[in-house]
Amino acid sequence: MAKRIKVIKCPQCGSTKAKELRTDYYQCKSCYTEFFIDSDDINILHKYDSPFGDLNKINTKRILAGIAIVASIFIFFGVFTNVSLQKSSFDYAPPSLPVKIEEKEVVSWDRIYEFRGFANAMDEGMILVIGTRGLKKGYSFSDKKQLFYGIYQAVDEKEISIQPMKSLREIEISGTDIKLFENGDIYAIINKKKLFKLNRATYELEEMIFETLNFPELAKGVYEIKFAYEGDGFKVVNELGKELYYFPIINKVLGKEMLYKMLPRKTSDARKKVAFQFSHTSDFFPDEKIQLIRYDYWQQIGYPTDIPRFAWTKDFGGSGIFTESSPYRKVLVLPYIAEMSRLISYRDFTPDRDYISGTVWACDDSEVLISFQPTLSGNSIVQLLDAETAAIKWTKPADMDYLLSKDVVKVKGGYLFTANKESWLFNTQNKEGVYIKWEFDN
Repeated sequence: MAKRIKVIKCPQCGSTKAKELRTDYYQCKSCYTEFFIDSDDINILHKYDSPFGDLNKINTKRILAGIAIVASIFIFFGVFTNVSLQKSSFDYAPPSLPVKIEEKEVVSWDRIYEFRGFANAMDEGMILVIGTRGLKKGYSFSDKKQLFYGIYQAVDEKEISIQPMKSLREIEISGTDIKLFENGDIYAIINKKKLFKLNRATYELEEMIFETLNFPELAKGVYEIKFAYEGDGFKVVNELGKELYYFPIINKVLGKEMLYKMLPRKTSDARKKVAFQFSHTSDFFPDEKIQLIRYDYWQQIGYPTDIPRFAWTKDFGGSGIFTESSPYRKVLVLPYIAEMSRLISYRDFTPDRDYISGTVWACDDSEVLISFQPTLSGNSIVQLLDAETAAIKWTKPADMDYLLSKDVVKVKGGYLFTANKESWLFNTQNKEGVYIKWEFDN
C-alpha cells in the first residue's frame, strides 16, 4: 500500500515537535512520549516515559507518608494562621486620635488682698491671707467669687484653715487694711465699712458690729472705719456724721477733745517701757546727724498713745510769734511732744555710728531690730542689737524686699518678715531662716 505524508503529532500532548528514533518511530520533544506509525496509518501506538521515572514503582507507603506530611504542614500553618489572626484581633489598636481631656473645676485663690504675718496664741509664726476664691477651670475663673480668709504656718506653708467671710461673700472689694495691736490682737478693715477681729487661738475671724456695743453714739451704726494713729483704736464716723474714736481694749468711745486730754494722762496701771526711734533730719540744724534714740515712756496698753518724734529743733519756751533773734533752747524733742507721749527719758543709743536713714521694725526690753543705710552709696543693712548694750547680735544685707517691709512681727525664737507674698522666718538662736515664695493654689 502506498504511504501518505501527514503532519506527525504527539498523541499524548499534540505537539508537532518530534524526533525520529528509527523508521516510523518517534519521540515527542515536549513530553518525551515515544510513538510509531503503522504502515496502513490505522493505529498510532505510544509509550510515555516521565523524566522523573516510573511512578508505579514508587512505594505506596512512601506516598501515603508524603501525603501525611503535606497534610500536617497545611494543618499546622492553618492553626498558626488562625491563632495569629485571633491574637492580632485582640492586640489591634486603632490609630490614636487627639483626645480632649476634660479639665476639672477646682476652688482656688483668685486675688490676694492681704498677706500678713502674725504670732498665734503660742507665739508661732503664722500667715493671714484675705482674698477672693472661686471656681477655676484651667486658667479661667468663674464670674462668681467670694471673699475668704486663710491661715497658714509660716515655717512650711501648711494650710490650717480656709473660711468664708460670711457677711462679705459677694461684696466688691475696694480696700483692705490689717493692724496688729500691742496686746497681740489682730484686726482687719474691709472697704472702710466692716471690722473683723481674729481669734489667735481658734483662728476665727469674727465681725464686730458697732450697733451691739451699747454705745449711744454708735447705735445707728458707722459710716466709715479707719485705724487710729493715736494708739490701738479706730477712728470712725457714725451715720450722723460725727467723728469718734473707739478703743476696744479699754472699751471706750471718745470724742476728739477727750482723746487729746487722755494722751498725756498717766493711769494707775501704767508701766515703764523701753522703745527706740531714729531721729529725723532737722530744718533748723541740717548738719546734725541721724541718731538711734533709746527712750523710756509710760506704757498704757489700750489707751490713746502718741509716739514721740525726735529731731533737733528750737524751743522758744512757749507759743507765739518768734524771730531769728528770739531766745531759744536747742532740743531733740519739744516739751509738748514729750508730755503727750508720756516720755520719761531718752539718749543716743549708738553715738559712734553714722546713719543716712533708718527704721525700727521691732523692739522690746531685750533687743531691737533695725534697718539702716550707712552711706549714700551703701546698701541697706538689717541688724539685731542688744537693747541694753547695743552689741550686734546679728546683721544681714537687706537684699530682699521683705527685709525692708513694715510687716515684721516677733515670734517664738525670732522674727517673721512678710511682703508681697514672700516670707522669711528667721531664728535668732541658730541664725537660720526659712524663705518661702508663696504660690497658694496657683
